Amino acid sequence: MEKLRNSDTLKIISYILIPFLMLAIILGAIYIEYNSYNKEDLARGDYYKTDSFVYNEYYPNIQRIFRICSSIDEGIREQGEYYNSFVDNYVLVQETPTRIYYSQTYRSYYNGFNYIIIDESGTIFTNIQTENYNAKIEEMKNSEYYWYKENSTITSNLEQINDKGLAYNYGLENLKDTKNSKFSIYTAFDKEQPVTLKYRVNVAIYNFIANVGNMPIFAMSYSILMLFIIAVYLIWAIGHKKNKEGIYLSNFDNFSYGIIFIVVSIVIATFMTIGRECLANIDIFTLVIALISYLICYIACAVIGITTIKRLKARSFIKTTLTYKTCKWIKKKVKETSNLILWNKEITTKLIIYYISFLVISLFLIVATATTMGFCVILLLIFWALVLYLMLNYAKQLNNIKQNLKSIYEGKQEIKIETTNLEKNLKEMAEYINSLSLGLTKAVEESLKSERMKTQLITNVSHDIKTPLTSIINYVDLLKKEEMPNEKVKEYLRILDNKSQRLKRLTEDLVEASKATSGNIKLNIENINLKELIKQISGEFEDKFNEKNLELILQIPKEAVQIKADSRYLYRVIENMYTNIMKYALEGSRVYVDILKNNEKVQIELKNISKAKLNIKAEELMQRFVRGDTSRNTEGSGLGLSIAESLTKLQGGNFSIHLDGDLFKVVIEFIIK
Repeated sequence: MEKLRNSDTLKIISYILIPFLMLAIILGAIYIEYNSYNKEDLARGDYYKTDSFVYNEYYPNIQRIFRICSSIDEGIREQGEYYNSFVDNYVLVQETPTRIYYSQTYRSYYNGFNYIIIDESGTIFTNIQTENYNAKIEEMKNSEYYWYKENSTITSNLEQINDKGLAYNYGLENLKDTKNSKFSIYTAFDKEQPVTLKYRVNVAIYNFIANVGNMPIFAMSYSILMLFIIAVYLIWAIGHKKNKEGIYLSNFDNFSYGIIFIVVSIVIATFMTIGRECLANIDIFTLVIALISYLICYIACAVIGITTIKRLKARSFIKTTLTYKTCKWIKKKVKETSNLILWNKEITTKLIIYYISFLVISLFLIVATATTMGFCVILLLIFWALVLYLMLNYAKQLNNIKQNLKSIYEGKQEIKIETTNLEKNLKEMAEYINSLSLGLTKAVEESLKSERMKTQLITNVSHDIKTPLTSIINYVDLLKKEEMPNEKVKEYLRILDNKSQRLKRLTEDLVEASKATSGNIKLNIENINLKELIKQISGEFEDKFNEKNLELILQIPKEAVQIKADSRYLYRVIENMYTNIMKYALEGSRVYVDILKNNEKVQIELKNISKAKLNIKAEELMQRFVRGDTSRNTEGSGLGLSIAESLTKLQGGNFSIHLDGDLFKVVIEFIIK
């Protein structure tokens, strides 16, 4: 059951079947209605003898003939090659022995209806071209469906409009009146001629209903049953999706239901109107448009139906309605307004009193102006000008406070706002800002003092360590020159030498890191050929990389790359990165060093694979004494990256590292000046 409910294929099949089942139900309803209202027509067994054909198609054409006769009878005819009857346009096609006028009106307008009109003079008006009109008249009299008036007698094989039928049909009084007409009129219908779709559809519907029996009723019943089953299934299954718990709602299902309903209603109303108009004047084009309109209306109904079921099942229908969202928005705004009023009762009370006072005084002066004019008008204008001045002055004071706050945000110190002429609340605000500025200035001074003390302490301690360390290193060098018969003593001496050298490098790095961080370094900025510098450092590390089985791959532009920096400290930055690679790169891997240049910037990218897992964030790795090798098996102080970053920033560059799994990437960026 779960598979059936979550099956997208079954849902799609159901959506496809629904319009066809609905169409079958509609056709069944049409069949029932047609049978109810057209029993006599169906009993005749011939569509062309039905009331529908005679009254709706044959009779309108006879009426058109009478209008032509009326135009001729009124003497509007021109005795020339052209004749306008107000209804049809005619061309003279024969002059002697009988004048014959042929209708230029588009023939398919008559839909297989042929006519010949003969006036008292023998002139013929017709929409038929033939060699012998007398023979054509005899042929029309003997055709399958005909109607003609001759010598005050109406003759037709269509019983509804012959003399006998007209005696009982009070709706066709004008046909009786034509008996006294001086025209002879001959009409006939040729069912092989009609070209419009309307005739074909009407004939097809009649023949289908006359011959199909009760099959549409059975199809309608079956369709209703199938539609009920599909509706039950879809109501049960809609909202459930494979690998999704509960009712799955898309972004569309969370959109305002009211807006969706309005849009869908407009779409359905529009295309139902279009479809109805198309069916009223049916042809191939309008039939296609009607079908498209039907499909669009179905899709619109499906969209609103599916999202409604989803929302009801997820119990979110009320929350997504336009009314609910409007009420929620109003509630939010009321709450915000209440908070705005209550945030500071003293200020709010003042503002309300000021506002009411302004309204009362303005209203009083306006009423006084309406009755007395003159002086009160001047008072009103002065009052409004005074209020405007006070508002502008208040805005000026606020702007002054804002500018001072901006200065504090930008790092400026010792900001003090003059509070003498400020309004009470603004004066309190300005005093708070002055206190904040003073506290910030003291904090910055304390921080700088602390930083200087740290730098001084590091320098002093390093100097105090350096003096005995130098002695240790010197004595170790002296001992290395002596003959040592004991191998263990030699090993101890070697370890002592390595550790003392490491301690020396740590001390130097510590001092350099302190200077770089505090900016206590004198820079010599000059033009540097970055390409040559990278090549030089790469050459110096070539042997060390070979020892570690590291393959260095350089990608350097052919042209020279010039930047402004301090050559000594930039060398130190890149050297630190090469040293870092040598210590921590996976042996037997590749090391990439790229110089990337565009119009404004130059980037140095260094990439390698770490031999240890980099389970640390890039930000943490930039801190002092932090190493990616958490086991600390390799040599290093953890200051290399921190020193490189500080030195790069002092030279106006940008230093960043990026970690992606075991990939370690350093980007050093300088702006080309």
